Amino acid sequence: KKEYPNKRTIISSMNYKKYNRIILLSSLIYALAIYLLYILVALIIFKEELFTMKGLIYMLNLLVFDFTSLALALLIANIINNKNAISGIVNVISLGSAFLCGAFIPTKWLPSSVLTFAHIFPSYWYINTNDYLQNLESININSLKVVGLNTLMLFIYFIVFIVLTNIVTKQKRKI
Repeated sequence: KKEYPNKRTIISSMNYKKYNRIILLSSLIYALAIYLLYILVALIIFKEELFTMKGLIYMLNLLVFDFTSLALALLIANIINNKNAISGIVNVISLGSAFLCGAFIPTKWLPSSVLTFAHIFPSYWYINTNDYLQNLESININSLKVVGLNTLMLFIYFIVFIVLTNIVTKQKRKI
């Protein structure tokens, strides 16, 4: 017998898309609050550096990655019913992608085959922007193309995770 912790939601007349939208928006508000707290701490530590063009791009990159990570978390939570399993899967995905994408080991030391594989993770695009900005001498339209591409990739992941969450929720309601 399969247990569904949200039985009331499943049998309600509320459309699953509307329910997912409410969950997403409320989660985005929470993520935005955490993001703003993080920025506040960064302002205390880095002061003027945050208000440079590089600092603003770093903040934007973090915000987009924050929302993309949230969408992935909602997808995982919709796929898996067991709370303990969710914790394990999130740890494997977050730490695994962090190792493969260059969060712990600089990307210049990673083999090209690992970096090629790392392209499938949103973390790669976030870390790639941070690494690129760290080595950037001056900011102009041409130098922002890389940042724009990485941000676009994160946004595409965000949309894909939301669409997949809706598909999973729809399938679960049929069961």
